[in-house]
Amino acid sequence: MKLNALLKTLGFLALAATPVVAGPSAPVKNPIAPAPVNDDLGITASLGYDTNYVWRGLNIGSHWVRAGLNGSVLLVGGAAEDGAGSTALNWDVQYGSLAGDQDHLFAGGFGNASFQRVQLGAALSHDFGPASVNLGYRYYRNMGVLGGLGGMNDGQEVSLGFATALGPINLSSSGNYDFVNNYWYFDLNASSTIAVTDAISIVPYATLGYGHNMNWQFAKNTGVSTTWNRNNVSNWTAVTTGIQLPIKLNSRATLTPYIAVNIPMSGVNNLPIAATSHTAYNTVLFGGVTLSVRF
Repeated sequence: MKLNALLKTLGFLALAATPVVAGPSAPVKNPIAPAPVNDDLGITASLGYDTNYVWRGLNIGSHWVRAGLNGSVLLVGGAAEDGAGSTALNWDVQYGSLAGDQDHLFAGGFGNASFQRVQLGAALSHDFGPASVNLGYRYYRNMGVLGGLGGMNDGQEVSLGFATALGPINLSSSGNYDFVNNYWYFDLNASSTIAVTDAISIVPYATLGYGHNMNWQFAKNTGVSTTWNRNNVSNWTAVTTGIQLPIKLNSRATLTPYIAVNIPMSGVNNLPIAATSHTAYNTVLFGGVTLSVRF
């Protein structure tokens, strides 16, 4: 009797522990793969070469070698699907040097003046949807002969810019004030991206510049500015237009060759060129390439 009672009790417990399934057994579903983890640090490193270093319409020298880091930190996420309403901190560090010291501002025996430049920049950018607006700061550290005998000062700029799109055309503009060298520079930029394949695009672009009391950071009555007899240009500087060809090598690396032409306008053309090379002020066809890798 006790054995029968024990067996009945064990059978009841086993039945109670069995899950109740209505109908036939439910099939086992395939496990769902976890979403890929975005392990980007938000940093892009780049190496580049330009046949000419053209800065704000002035052809400073040949064979410019450069490297840089840039990134973006999202501070406030936008509520809209396209990111409208978001605020980000964008930053960059750049270094460039004239390989072989081939400047175009000193003539004669000084025609191989060295020049190196470090740039540190940061900007707050807010996306309003139809357009984004940014407020930034940039520091220029100028080195080499152009920063010594040339009388080129370091520069510090504050800037206000905007960017928008009109159909396939991307437009941007900025106003930049160098409070160390006391000049303004304004630009208007237009570009468009034409997809050729999933990995290759064609990007035509154009930039128009205007300077007020423009001096390209050369101090008055020193070095290059002595040749100019003045350094307070208030006029259009140049039109620069060209074509970029971004090529995606993989999910992180992009190779971007380009070719462009710089056409100086009255602000550059009217600078006296006595005792300096004509090359700095002439129209120039130039090109280069950039390798960028995102981390």
